Amino acid sequence: MTEVAEGVFQAEQVSYAAYNFENTALELARSQWPNYNDQHYLRGCKWSPDGTCLLTAVRGAGMHVMELPSDLYSGDSVLTSRPIGALNPAVSVPEAGLIYDYSWYPGMNSGNAATCCWLSSGHSGPIQLWDAFTGDLRCTYRGYNSVDEVEAAMSVSFSADGQSVFCGYKKNVKIFGTSRPGREFLEYPVSHQVSCIATSQAQPGVVGIGTVKGSIELVSQSDGSFRHLCKLTGHKGGITTMAFSLDGFRLYSGARKDKELICWDLRVPGRPMFVLPRECNTNQKIYIDLSIDGQWLVSGGTDGKVQVWNVSEQSYPTVHMQMSLHSDSCNGVSLHPYRPVLATASGQHHALDPLHHSRTALVYENALCMWWVGAQQEDPDLLAAIIKQATNS
Repeated sequence: MTEVAEGVFQAEQVSYAAYNFENTALELARSQWPNYNDQHYLRGCKWSPDGTCLLTAVRGAGMHVMELPSDLYSGDSVLTSRPIGALNPAVSVPEAGLIYDYSWYPGMNSGNAATCCWLSSGHSGPIQLWDAFTGDLRCTYRGYNSVDEVEAAMSVSFSADGQSVFCGYKKNVKIFGTSRPGREFLEYPVSHQVSCIATSQAQPGVVGIGTVKGSIELVSQSDGSFRHLCKLTGHKGGITTMAFSLDGFRLYSGARKDKELICWDLRVPGRPMFVLPRECNTNQKIYIDLSIDGQWLVSGGTDGKVQVWNVSEQSYPTVHMQMSLHSDSCNGVSLHPYRPVLATASGQHHALDPLHHSRTALVYENALCMWWVGAQQEDPDLLAAIIKQATNS
């Protein structure tokens, strides 16, 4: 990641992105990975908090940071004739193993290199903190089990203020101090393996802990430890994604092999506030995201579609827009915090025919894309050329 974007969004962060989910999404840029001898597929994508770059994990091909194209930093609209650009990684971390989860530092700002970092957890090692400028490993947080072996975390997240690192394990959540890497941690016991962790920005002490058994436990962080608040049940599968609303009063959650997104009213947490449909018929983690102004909720789907709901005005929203953006599973969606740009990630594991002895697999889509979901303009030169061609014919 370069410093070209230093301070670009500083003046714009007082206003929200002008999303326009009335027009078809316009593709801006794309990156894909080869599928010759191994199936590379993406595992979600996440915009950085300052909006300068996009982070994704690719099965078998590590983690990559893509910068927002420079022509998208300003302007109220784009031309419909804008060519699709190629996304090339500014920073790559060649992790060969399976990456379970990753999270940006919440105070990340390109103007301050010390804040430019992200966490990742994989199947064969400790939690790692990576430098977003160089791709170097800064430090590790090591969780140990009862027989003093390094245990892999299934989920990771920073606290809302970035002072703590929350890591979900089979029997507990381990809490590390961000500034104190190593093996010193506090534990909060849980009944089932932790598959997802989410923190509330509006209520910084509130943390949601999702488990593989479909339950969500809300806890309050104080003095470096957790205190139980309530438990939410209603999903059919293990929790894979959660998002708190802007005011902190709602929690949106999704689960594997579960075609329902649930909205919980945390002021009355006894039953779901409303349920939204989406296509999710596999064990894959299908992400959701909420716009920074709290108005738009978006979700991917195993059918390759992105669904959009306006959750700011209606108590029981219906699908506002549905876009078929991918030919394979759309597992990742991320709304840019300050520009009307939607990032999506696609791909999933496809089992080969056991009778097929060749290692040459079919080519499946495994793309990282950026889409313009704001105002669009027709190119006057292109429009004139079309009119001229129609007149001549």
